[in-house]
Amino acid sequence: MDRNTLLHQIQSNINIHGYHITSVAGTLLPRFVYTIGCTDLFGADLVFCGGEAYSQDDMIRIIKEMVGALKNGAQWKNLTLQVDNLGSFSLSEVDNSWSKLITLGIFDYYKKNDIRVLQISPGQDRLTLDIPDMTKPFNVESEPVWQWLIKEWNYPLPPTSTAIINVEVLYGEKATQIIRWEHEEWEIFSKPVDNVPKDDMRAMPLAILLGIDESLQAVIHLQTGDGLWRDKGELPWNEW
Repeated sequence: MDRNTLLHQIQSNINIHGYHITSVAGTLLPRFVYTIGCTDLFGADLVFCGGEAYSQDDMIRIIKEMVGALKNGAQWKNLTLQVDNLGSFSLSEVDNSWSKLITLGIFDYYKKNDIRVLQISPGQDRLTLDIPDMTKPFNVESEPVWQWLIKEWNYPLPPTSTAIINVEVLYGEKATQIIRWEHEEWEIFSKPVDNVPKDDMRAMPLAILLGIDESLQAVIHLQTGDGLWRDKGELPWNEW
């Protein structure tokens, strides 16, 4: 979609619904979703970064419910929103260094440099490692999952590489099994695959996982069809 067509679509959605939702899913970064136009509704736009444990439809639904609450007069600093079985969500103010990297469409639409952006975050029980703390200035060392916002891909692997994982890995459970099935496809699990329900499996950029756990850099040297394993809590990998 060219820029003029996109701007027309954004304006059309704002005219009809009051705001537009942009969803971005790249090859190196976690998915992120943000609004454009809510600044005119209640003084801020919203962003949900990471949260790969949720589907894109879930994220959009969460944003819509949060917009509805704020449009109805809820104060963002004191708001905790329960969204059915998806959990509870709160808001915090995003540092401008993050806003300028993530929510470019907002600044492009408003032609301003001082737009307030609020981050939607789940409660601690749903806080996965791909969700950044955007209240602090952007920093690669503290948020390595998001390093590819400013860095060039520097691994000897295709940047389009993906991995199937069990969702517990996103909550910090160490992976114990790795298999490279195809040139750009891995499986990375923290328990035997037979014990992983399909609903608990996620497909995501391998780049995210390399940011979550440095010990997963062992995947770089695997040949197609090869695998590694380790016991829980132990760093050394063993060949299958």
